[in-house]
Amino acid sequence: MTEQRVADLVLDGVGHTYRSAGQAPVEALAATDLTIRAGEFVALVGPSGCGKSTLLEIVAGLRPPAHGRVLLGDAQVVGPGRRRGVVFQQSSSLLPWRTVAGNVALGLELARVPRARRAERVAAELARVGLADVADRAVYELSGGMQQRAQIARALAADPDVLLLDEPFGALDTFTRERLQEELRGIWRETGTTVLLVTHSVEEAVLLATRVIVFSPRPGTVVGDHRIDFTRRDEPAAVLRADPEFVAFAARLRASIGTTHA
Repeated sequence: MTEQRVADLVLDGVGHTYRSAGQAPVEALAATDLTIRAGEFVALVGPSGCGKSTLLEIVAGLRPPAHGRVLLGDAQVVGPGRRRGVVFQQSSSLLPWRTVAGNVALGLELARVPRARRAERVAAELARVGLADVADRAVYELSGGMQQRAQIARALAADPDVLLLDEPFGALDTFTRERLQEELRGIWRETGTTVLLVTHSVEEAVLLATRVIVFSPRPGTVVGDHRIDFTRRDEPAAVLRADPEFVAFAARLRASIGTTHA
């Protein structure tokens, strides 16, 4: 792995309540204190509706917290920014009138990165995710898995401190999902970028993350913080999934999530 980034991500009492006119308030996320060290790969798991995606949106700067604050290093998060790259479950954030390369370059264009440097970064990230040969294709010509690769390349092109992933492989078939999980492991090892992943898959969390945070049902509260080492091991994902230690750990984690419903 390359040298780790220097900025820790800190959630200081971050919580959120949804309010709609004529409706009772819905507290989605209770006040949450969490420190994610630079270079960690952290997965957020828990039952549907427990505030995982809300937390990710707050960290991304896409939704202000109802209370608390998010710090990246010494800077408070107050809106979207290049230091945080975001990949969503659906590829609808890709612009259909742009080519694959044009989509990957978008953030760099908005940041006014010089053309030559921009082209260099785009080429490097497309090669990293295996899309160099389709750089000039329209994104709607790509498969779902390739579109997700394009989203990852776009997020990485800005060289973010934190990569935020909201169920990035949830809509894909099993074969494509497992292949992209393996590729994401490699990207994390190579870049050293801090990763925050929302997933409903316990196996995905154990395979990819160095740390798994478990949330209770709404309002989401941290009820478990598990450190694991599978991501740091060199074996292929298929070998790790068959490892008795992997199977046992995943079973214990799944059981702990189940108890949060009691």
